[in-house]
Amino acid sequence: MLELPESEELKGLYISQVMMRYLSADSANLELLMNKIPDDWGGEADFITHNKKRFTTFLKSSVFAIGDIEFQLLCIRSTTEITTAKKELDIYKEKMEKAAKAKARFLSSMSHELRTPLNGIIGTSNLILEENSLPENIINHINILRYSSEHMLGIVNDILDFSKIDEGKMELRKQRFNVKDSLERLIKSFENEFKARKIELEFTYDPDLAGVFIVSDDIKLNQVIANLLSNALKFTIAGIVTLNVSIEALSETHVSLFVEVKDTGIGIAQEKQAEIFKDFVQVNENSELRRFDGTGLGLTISEKLVKIFGGQLEVESELGKGSRFYFSLQFEVAPRTVKAKKLVPAPDVVVDIRGVRVLIVEDNEINANILKTFLLKWQMRVMEARNGVQALELVKYHTFDIILMDLEMPEMNGYDALKGIRLTNSTVPIVAFTAALLENMDQLITESGFTDYMLKPFRPSDLKEKLEFYAPHRKIDYA
Repeated sequence: MLELPESEELKGLYISQVMMRYLSADSANLELLMNKIPDDWGGEADFITHNKKRFTTFLKSSVFAIGDIEFQLLCIRSTTEITTAKKELDIYKEKMEKAAKAKARFLSSMSHELRTPLNGIIGTSNLILEENSLPENIINHINILRYSSEHMLGIVNDILDFSKIDEGKMELRKQRFNVKDSLERLIKSFENEFKARKIELEFTYDPDLAGVFIVSDDIKLNQVIANLLSNALKFTIAGIVTLNVSIEALSETHVSLFVEVKDTGIGIAQEKQAEIFKDFVQVNENSELRRFDGTGLGLTISEKLVKIFGGQLEVESELGKGSRFYFSLQFEVAPRTVKAKKLVPAPDVVVDIRGVRVLIVEDNEINANILKTFLLKWQMRVMEARNGVQALELVKYHTFDIILMDLEMPEMNGYDALKGIRLTNSTVPIVAFTAALLENMDQLITESGFTDYMLKPFRPSDLKEKLEFYAPHRKIDYA
């Protein structure tokens, strides 16, 4: 270890002499090792070799006797390779953490940058489609424009979701909901797509499902099923797609559900079925059916989400005869005493958003104009600010019933503007209106002090529902 030449001998030297010659001047435990090493001791030390190379060691001192003579045995084990590997591992870990943070910032930034123009395209498409007496060909063109934009938005969301799941940062939120009601809303959102393709969409379920309320993440569960329905529609040229949900077991505290999506589509070859859940894999690569493929992430995300729920997504398929995807999950049954959050106005109050005063805080002029157009269409009173500074000035001199606030803005962002508004007004609902799909969105928004959030691009019906929920409900005289 000390790289001594053949001419140099350690024999006959006291341990203290060895330490004086070869122990590093800045070694750990230097003072102890240079004086008297305890009888029973272990610790680290750094040495310098004859060739002036540094190496680390672990020392162990022990005392034993042979007859009347006591001996001190000092074992020196080189730990240089372990120490070097640990340092390299720490450096690698630090680099990986920096890379992960950079990746998260990049994805958040790209999410905002991509979703913002998509909001303009989808929002404008929705506005045009609400115009009266549009020619049929114009309606068809706008529908294609909207569908293509929503498809691109879906790809953006898939990449973000995949990144979260891949990093282990996807968490399930807990809330009470009825599975049947939730899935009926999901099926309704698919009706137009299926009608356009002339594919029948069927939803069958266990009759007892209507009375079962569970505690879980309805958004993530619907995302899994929505991905499976979209996949089935994509690969079905003619026929039917069926969503079936049945109860496998039910008790006072838990319910086990079996979910399957079947189609009469093109099917998957047996040798390809083991690959379909892999990242970015497209099962019809290099074939004439390649036109059906997408990003190759939908099934990957669904399979990973089902695992997070505690299940396993399975597939049965035969080429030319359709496919069947299915899984079983166990959920906690919601206590009967818990009631779903529902806004019920008093008997003398009218649920009406006409005349409600809204402040839009949005730096993107296109997005602000789209949002303003819908609000004015619903007969709401609107004022605008282009950043947080302007918002604070308007709040000083005007009273608002609800504020829709973008997060990323010049001069003053939405978070700082929120803090300023809360200093003088702690009750006005402030909804974060953002294109950035951030990690732990619910927790982030709540901890920041926002009342709620809404992602751009938005569906007009979703926006109106949120406004009706948070805006004051009062009787308004329009005479």
